[in-house]
Amino acid sequence: MDKAAKNLKPTKGKELLPGGANKTRPPSTASITQSMATSFSRQDGRRGPEVAMENTFKMTPDRKFPEGDVRSILKEILTERLTAAKYDANQCRQLSKSISDTVKNRVKDLNIHRYKIICLVHIGQLGNQAMRIGSRCLWDANHDTFASFEFKNSSLFASATVYGVYFE
Repeated sequence: MDKAAKNLKPTKGKELLPGGANKTRPPSTASITQSMATSFSRQDGRRGPEVAMENTFKMTPDRKFPEGDVRSILKEILTERLTAAKYDANQCRQLSKSISDTVKNRVKDLNIHRYKIICLVHIGQLGNQAMRIGSRCLWDANHDTFASFEFKNSSLFASATVYGVYFE
């Protein structure tokens, strides 16, 4: 061995051999094998690696948002739940949440793929006042739409709106 080679400190994991030929081991595959053998747990409770789906980049829906069907769902639920109801602020707060959840679940049962469903329900006391409910949305006028229905009885009014926004 020459003088320079003797004075060099061996690096971690590598040893200097006489003759200048360094023999190195290939990187360990134990960690790769370990990670391949380990199964991942998924949210649905099953074990196994999660399957990655590729994007489809589908720019138009297979079918349009069914405004008429959604409007009939709104009419049915509001009429059924509010016909005999009297206005009470605390009760109407919970009632608007439960109606909104019911409407959203019924609209999701229509299996409208790739649409985000947004449901708003307003309930107020019927009196000698005026009220305006407005909304602004940034959307594609060709595919995004909404359906709404208004209901009145002797003591309250309700306005329900369902937005269907196409998710590309």
